[in-house]
Amino acid sequence: MPPVTHSKKYSPSKSSIWTRCALSTLLNQGDESYGDAAIFGTQCHELGQKLIEKALGITNYDEEVKDIEEVKKGLDHYDDDMESIANSYADSVVKLFEFYKSISFEKPLIFIEQHIDTDFDESSGGTLDLGLYSDADGGTIVVEDLKTGRKPVSAKDLERGGPNSQLGIYALYFYESVIKDLYPVKNVRLIIHQPLIGNNNEYSMSLEELLKFKEEILIPAVLKTKVSNLEAKAGAHCEYCVGRHVCRTYHETNQKIGEEISKPIDQFTDEEIEAIIPKLDAFIKYAEDLKEYATKKAQEGHKWKGYKLVPSKVTRKITNEEKVKEILENNGISPLNPGKLLGITEITKKLGKEKFKELISPYVELVESSLILVPESDPRNEAVINKPQEENNHAN
Repeated sequence: MPPVTHSKKYSPSKSSIWTRCALSTLLNQGDESYGDAAIFGTQCHELGQKLIEKALGITNYDEEVKDIEEVKKGLDHYDDDMESIANSYADSVVKLFEFYKSISFEKPLIFIEQHIDTDFDESSGGTLDLGLYSDADGGTIVVEDLKTGRKPVSAKDLERGGPNSQLGIYALYFYESVIKDLYPVKNVRLIIHQPLIGNNNEYSMSLEELLKFKEEILIPAVLKTKVSNLEAKAGAHCEYCVGRHVCRTYHETNQKIGEEISKPIDQFTDEEIEAIIPKLDAFIKYAEDLKEYATKKAQEGHKWKGYKLVPSKVTRKITNEEKVKEILENNGISPLNPGKLLGITEITKKLGKEKFKELISPYVELVESSLILVPESDPRNEAVINKPQEENNHAN
């Protein structure tokens, strides 16, 4: 299932955008699309939660009791990566809990996948992956966030200093809504756990610094979104804004970068190159956005002169693994390597091309990957695109 508890307008996960650009709250609040990566991440968090609860002996009375294998069967994006990520996350949380347990007077409080309300508007809030409170060192709040993607994330905001805004929001409202009136707090520890790329980092600060983040970053950012004339500000955060394709500021900012690099490379001074390098990633993304837009239009049936759509690659997939296993065993070949069915290339080597064609081909299908836009001179066959129904009706 996709996330269901995140605020649309003031989503903590999009706070790196809206705390910098007020207009983004208007452009992004209708974004309800969830791609495979988002669904994978949600399901990975679900599996991680169950693993943590099992390891720490936590009973979640709000949910139906299921064993781990039952949970996995209900995850349609489950694979080896999810297994590895969820186990790494659970192991990290258990070690964190045991550490604070060893240095605390009282057993630490732990909250897993906890919905946290914020006060930006009547529906704002999000889901805290892990919140922990320990009485160690005068009172410590720990927030750990699991990231399942491949782009590195830092617990510190590398551009403006201070906390990563998403983790900062979770820590702030975990403190204000859960901890503040019950326990003393002096320290805040923010942790990013991103096992897929081996990125584990953290940022520590005092409670005073967290409250300063609220006063100097959060409150001013929210107030800027409450006016009628919303200001747009371009920057690295634009990469994650779904409204960038229609944003004039985004276009004009990148147009200026294009003007800055409109001369032969060997004519740049060292100072000019050093000044332009930090802007190039954003400009490259802008060019990618343009190509993505052109590709999407082509997929909708638009024809670009001199270009066509083709599959980026075509792969072969076995449609009936049990039948193929049976065929291989009947031909004296062990079908597993190890624990999994042999790949198509390996099966072909063992059977020979002719026998593979005769015995296995009926159980193999061609799977086309995503479509890409290429020049018409490309030797690959053009993909067949069905135009939207209204366009066909108009043509008739």
